[in-house]
Amino acid sequence: MPLTTNFRMVLCFSLLLAAMMLALPSSARVLPDLYEISEAVASRGTSDRADATVRGLGRVFVRVTGDQNIVNDPKLAPVLEQAQKYVQSYRYDSDINQLFLNLTFDPKAVNDLVHQLQLPLWPNNRPGTLVWMAVDTLQSGRDTLRQEDYPELFGLLDGIAQERGLPLDFPVMDLNDQRNMPLGSLWAQDEAAAQQAGVRYRPDATLMGRLLQTSAQRWQANWLLIHGGRSYAFDAEGSSLEEVALRGVNEAANRMAERYAVRASGSGVASAVLVEIAGVRSFTDYSEATSYLQGLAQVSSADVLAVNGDRLTLSLTTSIPLENLRDVLSLNRNLQPAGEDGLVDLSGYRAPMGSAQNPLRYSWH
Repeated sequence: MPLTTNFRMVLCFSLLLAAMMLALPSSARVLPDLYEISEAVASRGTSDRADATVRGLGRVFVRVTGDQNIVNDPKLAPVLEQAQKYVQSYRYDSDINQLFLNLTFDPKAVNDLVHQLQLPLWPNNRPGTLVWMAVDTLQSGRDTLRQEDYPELFGLLDGIAQERGLPLDFPVMDLNDQRNMPLGSLWAQDEAAAQQAGVRYRPDATLMGRLLQTSAQRWQANWLLIHGGRSYAFDAEGSSLEEVALRGVNEAANRMAERYAVRASGSGVASAVLVEIAGVRSFTDYSEATSYLQGLAQVSSADVLAVNGDRLTLSLTTSIPLENLRDVLSLNRNLQPAGEDGLVDLSGYRAPMGSAQNPLRYSWH
């Protein structure tokens, strides 16, 4: 049904309300704990707490920027020296005779520093990644890596994923998974099989790894990251299965950060991109759609231009490339791409995507 007359009457009041609400994407994960760190300490003393706070803030900057080497940036050195200024709260815990300092840093203060220092900011709305792995050892040959067989390895992968702020999932490898992703397809890194096998998990991205033991002390791995209609292949070498597996997840996080991180300033020039969303049939739909777009870190403003029936038109101001903006929008499964039917004149000219004549078209589900 089209938007009702009553809805039109309250539309002017809804803009303020929508700006105050944050609609979470139904697909990508919003990670609330990027600013929480646990550090092992020798004592509750002031010196040990200060040292742990410096280390902890450095780890937070790795998560927030997506740059695993950010702590080596000279611009960050003065900030880390004053790390205690940015602590929101802390408490101590102990586990098996080890004392831990649990720190929570102020998200707004950290994000403000990222902007001031002109560092990349990887928003906490991040792609959930499904990881399939196969292993080939000198002793046992080739097999699929399962959590129940390698609990320590999967624990390490969960740990590095938390360090990088990359949400990971692993297939349960039941009969359904084994049928949809047989070992041969996994070793061949068959993208079609990955798509079929991933239907039950609905991941934003798929990471496939084949880990090969070449000698008693050497391992190599080939990785394939599939996301947003693109594939990224990369390799890893190391002295253990764990090392090449961790390097694969680390590099996947690097690729995701490169794709989604936003810099506060740079050569990018802000421009307006028009987006048209069909299927907005209620105030709830309207509120969720506008709030989601207005809450994106990659978008500096999202202005409603028109409401026609169930069709909503907005102007998004952004400095990221159009392709990257479409990647960001694809993280919300409520936004389904519609046909690109921009006007074409007799000479074959099609209006630029994102223009008034050829907006990015989506339907809301």
